[in-house]
Order: sequence, then C-alpha cells, then structure tokens
Amino acid sequence: MIYLAQTFALPLAAALIGGLIVGWITSDKDDEGPSGWAALAITLFALMVVASALKWLPGRPGLWLDTAILFSAAYLLGCIAGAFARVFTDRVEDAVSEPLTAVAEGAQAFASTMEPVKAAATAVSDVARAVTARAENAPSAAPQRAAEAPRAPTGAAASAEAMAEGTKPAGLETARGNKPDELELIRGVGPQNEARLHALGIWHFDQIAAWTPKEAQWVGGYLAFPGRIEREDWIGQAKVLATGGSTDHADKVRRGEIASTRDEPPRS
Repeated sequence: MIYLAQTFALPLAAALIGGLIVGWITSDKDDEGPSGWAALAITLFALMVVASALKWLPGRPGLWLDTAILFSAAYLLGCIAGAFARVFTDRVEDAVSEPLTAVAEGAQAFASTMEPVKAAATAVSDVARAVTARAENAPSAAPQRAAEAPRAPTGAAASAEAMAEGTKPAGLETARGNKPDELELIRGVGPQNEARLHALGIWHFDQIAAWTPKEAQWVGGYLAFPGRIEREDWIGQAKVLATGGSTDHADKVRRGEIASTRDEPPRS
C-alpha cells in the first residue's frame, strides 16, 4: 500500500481534491446523515477493504483492488472533509448574520423614534428664528424663513433602502387567496427569513422567481447576508417550485427529514 501511495501520489491528491469539491457542493447545514448513494459507496468500500485484507484476489487482480481502495479512500476522505467544511462555514455565517440583522433592525427602530423629535426641534428652531427676525425688524426675515423651512422627516423604510444596494422588489399586501406558499421549501429560507420576506410582501414562489439581479441584491442587503441569495440560487429554486416541480431540499422538507415551519416551535 505504501508503495502504491508513493507511485500514485499526484492522482491520489487529485482524487482527494475532487472529493473535497463534491463534498462542499452537495452538503449543507440541514443534512442529517449520508444519503442512500453515500451509504452504498461506504458499504462497497468496506467490502473492498475486507477482500483486500483476506487476500481474496491474489496476484495482479489483488494489486488492482489495492489501487482501487487507495483512490476510493482518498475520494471519500475528500468528500467527508468537504462536507464538514461546508456545514461549518454555513453555520458560522448564520451565527454571524442573525446578530447583525438584530442590530440593523434596532438601528432602524431607533431612527424611526427619533424622527418626531427631529421634526419638533426643527419647528421650534424655525419659530425662534422668526421671532428674532421680527424683533430686530430685519428686512430679510421672510426670505430667511423660507430658506430655513423645516425639512420633511425621512422614515425608517427610506433609511433601510439607503443602507441596501439594488432595487426593492414590489410586494403584495396579503397572500393571494390568503394562501401563501411554503417559502421554507427553498434552501436557505428558514422561519426567520420567511417572516422577513412576508414583511416585504413576498408570499409566493413566482414573486421570487421574477426577481431581477438588482432586486435579489436589495433583498440580500435587507436580510443582512448579501450574496447568499445568488450563491444558494433562490431564484432558480423558486422557478422550479412555482411551476409545480420540486427540488431535493423541498422533498426532504416535505418528508420531515429537515425541520420546517410546520414542526418547529416559533422563534423569539
């Protein structure tokens, strides 16, 4: 085995890298164990190891078996490492994005409470200027009042749009027929994200499927994780689900293999 590993060092490294890539692409934080194909591959690999250890194939066939075991081991190790790396990075991203979202929402709420105070202060200042100008009989008092008229306050929604890039998508006041689609069938949309999308007036798959790149960019900023919508292909998943199709993630949710809004308690 050591001789074979030294002889095929570069091909084994390529198999390991290929396994890393496949494990990264095909895994996410919602996975609860190996799929049927993965379990079959592991079982076949175990049988190959047993056959090699017991010398069931002597001579050249045995050498071929040992070589196949080496390449399979490198590929499987790569898949496992890639899967763990993807799950770890996704969970770290979620752990970081949720506090940032809470901070952004708190800042918006604070800004909205300050608007009446700013408006009142501006009005008081304007009255003071008018009184002073009249008392001094300044001829330029009227133009000065007109130039220094209080500005209309901006709301929390305008502040949120200024913080995000792109274009805000159009929403609906309520779901059509009071029957919203189960947006959690889209990979990357959990209970909190679904509630925030509802707050934007996004209730149905076809609304997400119709987003432009600029609208997806705006929603990514609103949800406090820019780029994730494009990376997880929400729009592509929504197009499939809007036409009555399904995805691997949606099938897992429907079978109860991944927790969804139906079987998770409300989050505070």
